[in-house]
Parts: sequence; C-alpha cells; structure tokens
Amino acid sequence: GFDYIYVTKEDYQKLNAKKRVVVAEPIPVPGEEMRYKILDIIGAEDGIGVENLKGSGMIAGESSLAYEEIFTISLVSCRTVGIGSYLVRLGQRVIQVNDSPIILTGAGALNKVLGRNVYLSNEQIGGPQIMYANGVSHLAVNSDIAGVSAILSWLSYLPITNKSPLPISIPSDT
Repeated sequence: GFDYIYVTKEDYQKLNAKKRVVVAEPIPVPGEEMRYKILDIIGAEDGIGVENLKGSGMIAGESSLAYEEIFTISLVSCRTVGIGSYLVRLGQRVIQVNDSPIILTGAGALNKVLGRNVYLSNEQIGGPQIMYANGVSHLAVNSDIAGVSAILSWLSYLPITNKSPLPISIPSDT
C-alpha cells in the first residue's frame, strides 16, 4: 500500500505558480528532498473541475464518446457518489475495490427519506456484493494494487489500436 500521494517541492511550486491548484502539507523525509503530501486538488481552470456539475457533465460526455472509440476501464478505489457513479458505469469495464461502494446517494440520506434505518452502510447499497452480482462491476478486488494489476492484465489482451488484430499468445502447454 501507500501512505499518501505527494509532489516534489519543484512540482508543487510549478503547479501553484499562477493560482493555487494543489493544497499540500510539507513532509520532511530524512535523506530525501521535501515531499508535499496532496490534501486537495482544486483545478487550474474555473468551471471544469470534477467539483462542479458542468465539469462532470463534460467528463460524462467525453466518456460516452470514448466508449465507441477505445477500450475504457474504471477502477473504483474509494466511495463514488452521484455523477461519479454514472461516470464509472459509462466505461466498458469496472473494477471495484471491496470497500469502495458505487452509490447514487448514501445510506444516511436514504434512511432519512424512508423515515427509518433500513440501510446500515453504503456497502450494503453499492458494495461489490451488489454491484458485481448485478453486472455493474466486472471484477471485485481486495486492494488498489490488485485492481491496477487486473487492468494491466486486461490491457494485455487488447490490440495496439482499435483497428489492429488481436494479440496472440503462444500457449505454454504445447
């Protein structure tokens, strides 16, 4: 696993040269250069970040177009909610980490609407036991690394372009 995602001091300064787009915490590492642990990514241009609906709609449109042109894979490595859930499903293949639900709204909100506690967790609504069983997710894995490994494995079955012949492997048992 990993403890955090970081950028170097040089990259942090470049990213934030014109406008603050990355919020990070300096982490001194003995014997190495200063690391900047990423806390938030704000976006360099107003109006197109994933934090707003317009940007999400644009991402959805591009994902929908990509579906017909290229092989698309989504790795759900944390909770995805609302339009993020739609974006995941716009891809051709979905790999879901076991503790990462795909939900339109959370258990708490649904329980409030229903007036009683029906759902105990978000996993009960959109965990792999639901999404994989219903064909939304195509693979459930135990970790991010297992998900990335599965992506690499699946990519090995694809041709170099969408018009190229399929790669052919020589069987090892002949």
